[in-house]
Formats: sequence, structure tokens, C-alpha cells
Amino acid sequence: MTEVNCYHDQPDRLTQAVRLAALAWERRKPITFFIPDPARAEAFDKALWANDPLSFIPHCHSNSAEADRTLIIITDNLDAVQQDELLVNLADEVPAGFARYQRLFEIVTRHDDDKATARERMAFYKDRGYPITYRKSN
Repeated sequence: MTEVNCYHDQPDRLTQAVRLAALAWERRKPITFFIPDPARAEAFDKALWANDPLSFIPHCHSNSAEADRTLIIITDNLDAVQQDELLVNLADEVPAGFARYQRLFEIVTRHDDDKATARERMAFYKDRGYPITYRKSN
């Protein structure tokens, strides 16, 4: 069963998502970022490039020819991704097909609109018996 990890009270979603990407890269773990909003996906892509001028976090979109050889994938379609270990949801809704992943990360900001949609997602997971761990990172 998918384990849900909720990072709450974050200043913004992208900063925490970049941290998760960096940690996954450091540990050489495959991770998928579900981002159906093209503007948000582009912002995340740029954030990975600008994260640290002395380091590089290799990543690509699921439609890239390199996707099957890349650990960090950005997608708007989970069916286009082979790995099923780690998933970060940067959408405002529960991603269809999330249950095939071992772990799902939800990132919730301090903004009221984001909290409201996150409560709906957490209720969805809780009502279906998914174990949820709440975390507040720096």
C-alpha cells in the first residue's frame, strides 16, 4: 500500500520539491514529479536548473527520449512513466494511478487555498486507509 508523506506548512511547493529531487538524486533513487499544469512544470524545471550553481540535478520530461535512463522525471501523465517507487504530487488533485507508487509526497503551503485542496486530498487518502505521515521541514 502506498505510504503518503505530507510536508505541511511550507513557504512554497517548488522549494520543497527541489529539496526532494536533490535528495533523491543524492541517493540515486528514481522519483516522479506529477505536474499537470504546464506553467508549474516549467517553473519546477527552471528551479532544478537554478538550484545550486555548483551542482546539477539531472532530470527530464516523461516524453523525452532520455526518460527511461533518467532518475528524475517530470510528467503530466503517470502512465508515461516506468518507475513506481517515489511520486511527488504537485497537482491540486489526487493523481490517478498514484496507488502503484511505494511512496507519495504531498507538499502543502501556508496559503489558505492550498490548504483547502490539500485537506481534500488528505481526506481522500485517509478514507481509503492509506498511512499518512505529516512532516514539517525547515
